[in-house]
Amino acid sequence: MELIRQGKVKRYFRARHKLSFPGAISHITQRAPGKEMLFIDASDYLFMIHLIKESAKRYNLRFYSFALMPNHLHLLLQTEKNNLSNALKRTFNSYAFYFNRKYERKGHVFCGRFRQALCFDDTYFLASSIYIHMNPVVAGLSKSVAGYRWSSIKPFIQNFNRKTFINYKFVLKILDQDLNIAREKYKELVKRSLEIKLKNSLEHADALTQFRDKFINLLKQIIAPEEELKSVFTFDSEIDALVKTKYYKNPKTLAEKKYLIEQLLANGYKVSEIAKKLGVTRQAIYYMLKQKT
Repeated sequence: MELIRQGKVKRYFRARHKLSFPGAISHITQRAPGKEMLFIDASDYLFMIHLIKESAKRYNLRFYSFALMPNHLHLLLQTEKNNLSNALKRTFNSYAFYFNRKYERKGHVFCGRFRQALCFDDTYFLASSIYIHMNPVVAGLSKSVAGYRWSSIKPFIQNFNRKTFINYKFVLKILDQDLNIAREKYKELVKRSLEIKLKNSLEHADALTQFRDKFINLLKQIIAPEEELKSVFTFDSEIDALVKTKYYKNPKTLAEKKYLIEQLLANGYKVSEIAKKLGVTRQAIYYMLKQKT
């Protein structure tokens, strides 16, 4: 909640050098090349949902929100292991094989590697879920979020007793432990967020950043001053997880080292604190930050 008061909320998009560690929560985007389509009929959407559900079981992924659009998709998920790239590679390759075979075509189905935006605070996590569910309406595919079939919106805004692989309760309980109250707040956030003029996220890399800045103001209005968001992120545990993994001790590139440090600085950590946590000197931190990547 302190980040909301200070307005120090940032996003972290990655198109290359994907980061994966236990507990990492990522907003994933993937799209078709140019004006090509990813989904043509209902069976295409259903098959992708099947693959997403399958990946949740096979790779121990937790999915929080999704939206499948005709030419791109959004996923909000959490990894329990260092296996994000493997999981999504299998999912997207399986869909590409299905799509090419079904429509008797050759060539790329997806436009390169997926994009990743790591979530390191609860406001970004919540904003990502809202943003994902808004997309079909913003794109003109539906008049309401509830009216769009190929997203995970329903359990967020109405009573839902069926079994689902979407962990919607985790998201809603950030707003309130009472799911009925949380749903009302979520619906209000979606309704008010739809009044924000958005850029096309596929054409403008800063689209989500601009949305999030305005979303924070909405959040302040809907969450009473005396209330606190239920924090779903513990920074110390996140840092410890990074330090314990071979990923940080043996990063593939300097860019990955630098990126990790930049994230921690953006979230209010001092250089001395980062150095202590990561087991390096302050000079080493400054050196990595100065390097061009």
